[in-house]
Amino acid sequence: MNSFRLFLSLLAAFIPCGAALAAASLPPEVNVILWFDTEDYLLPADDDACKRLADMLTERKIRATFKVVGEKARVLEKRGRKDVIRALRKHDIGYHANFHSVHPAPSEYLAECGWLDGIAEFARREGGGAADVRRIFSVDTLVCYGQPGSSWAPQTMAALKQIGIAPHRIPCYVDEGTHVGLNEKPFWYAGALNVYHMGQNYTRMELHNPEAVEPAKKKVSQIANRLRADGGGLISIFYHPCEWVHQEFWDGVNFRRGANPPREEWKPPPQRSTEETDAAFQRFGDYIDHIRSISNVHFVTAGDLPILYPDLTHTQGASQEDLAEITQRLTESQSTNLDFQVLGNRAYSLADQFELMTLVLGHAIEGQKTRFPLALDGLLGPDAAAASITKSDSHLNWRAFRDSTLDARQFIQTQHRVPSRVFIGADAVAPVEFLLALADAYAFYLKHGKLPLEEGVQLGSNLPLAPTHRIAQDTPGLFGGWIIHKEGFRAPKILEMARLQAWTLKPAIR
Repeated sequence: MNSFRLFLSLLAAFIPCGAALAAASLPPEVNVILWFDTEDYLLPADDDACKRLADMLTERKIRATFKVVGEKARVLEKRGRKDVIRALRKHDIGYHANFHSVHPAPSEYLAECGWLDGIAEFARREGGGAADVRRIFSVDTLVCYGQPGSSWAPQTMAALKQIGIAPHRIPCYVDEGTHVGLNEKPFWYAGALNVYHMGQNYTRMELHNPEAVEPAKKKVSQIANRLRADGGGLISIFYHPCEWVHQEFWDGVNFRRGANPPREEWKPPPQRSTEETDAAFQRFGDYIDHIRSISNVHFVTAGDLPILYPDLTHTQGASQEDLAEITQRLTESQSTNLDFQVLGNRAYSLADQFELMTLVLGHAIEGQKTRFPLALDGLLGPDAAAASITKSDSHLNWRAFRDSTLDARQFIQTQHRVPSRVFIGADAVAPVEFLLALADAYAFYLKHGKLPLEEGVQLGSNLPLAPTHRIAQDTPGLFGGWIIHKEGFRAPKILEMARLQAWTLKPAIR
């Protein structure tokens, strides 16, 4: 991303007049994130392919994102390939799991985990690999993570900061799959900025088919034109460096359908001829040069994403006007699905709404005046499904509700997630019911200038969350479609955890 546009993006993120200036002076911008899953640590020719790719992009003044497997980094170090490491360091370095396809892969070892133990298990298994990549490539933080194959789980996103993956202090997740998505655009989910499930905004060219070049050029131009007409957007393109040099993926040779041979028996994949590799590089260079030539299209990296898509709800805080609008929408949602809210250039997930309503009502209870804009830390979703025990009387005594509100506030400030249940005396209520009760109480406060001390509060219904529909259904091909997982491998509990984090889903706004 060139320095002038980066400067304008920073203005747009932090200074309202800068945003107006940028919008007025520039046509809609289309960005391309080009990323490489850098994973084959068995075929030595992959080392040279990595360097060649990095060098050819550097020569074109294009910075890409190389997501490096922990073992790949260690193998480069052992082989003394400082030249490869130096070449890749001119780009952004992300993380792509410790051993990638050695069993158990992430979805396998997280398949029976809950939320909190799943976060801890991912950090335990993957933290060392991330630390090795940081050390070997001499970077303070890795710019993103993406899962190997279809081995996805939501707990990984909540653990990214723990293992040093947070450019500009923002965890980023960059990959492609269908487990969760939002309108084929970047989104926030489980505490991370996601480029995932990009659908019609994801594309690539087949490297080893001479007839594929022109159709691929045409397709990427069409995507850019469509996005430009829609005000701009992001195109996602990814490859693996090993695709230039192998005949078959390295992991399919060794770990297919649950196979897990000892290290001594690992075999490198068969290699393509020099002529085939050279021709593929030529085609790729032609493809990339075409993308460079498209008007107002710019290459970005995962490290640019937090600047391009700042979460103003968290960096600038919620305004008093936004609070009033959210309160009204919540009180009008008593018979419909609850969803994230977009107000101007701010997006509020349901977790944001829970945090906002709890904080402002807590201030009112304590006789404090809320200072706007109100900073939100950002909450994760619950760690378990909502309690099945619901208060039989939907009308709440004010004093009991008051105490529950202050207790809920303490919970979110110490645990940093939406509670799975909130106690009203001896009765446990679902967080959705409590959120609507918070809105009912605050709506009364806004209207009458006082709390409903005599009137009490109406408990809401346990309404469904609209964002849960954005989570994939449990089908045999969702996880089992990856050649490394066992045939038909399924992980319904991972999807259960994913639906809990629907509380956190919201669009990422440019």
